[in-house]
Amino acid sequence: IANDLDGVLAEFDRVIGLSRLRAVHLNDSKNPLGSRRDRHEKIGCGAIGKDAFRRIVNHPALRALPFYLETPQEDIGGYAQEIAMLKAMREDER
Repeated sequence: IANDLDGVLAEFDRVIGLSRLRAVHLNDSKNPLGSRRDRHEKIGCGAIGKDAFRRIVNHPALRALPFYLETPQEDIGGYAQEIAMLKAMREDER
């Protein structure tokens, strides 16, 4: 996703169909691609990075879908910060 969002979405469409996609689960990754580990990180603080999330939240095939955060938080305030950051990345929100 970080380096080929369009390719990932094309493969998803081929195998499953983008019309079946109902929501996007968002988290950054503590580990790099291919590590075979699913360790979540706060948005923009991991191996995926902020630039990839900017492309995700603005992609025409995804932008109308709900996004769900699944990121580590020490306190509930962290979610509000991540949501605000993602909203600020939206091109129509500027």
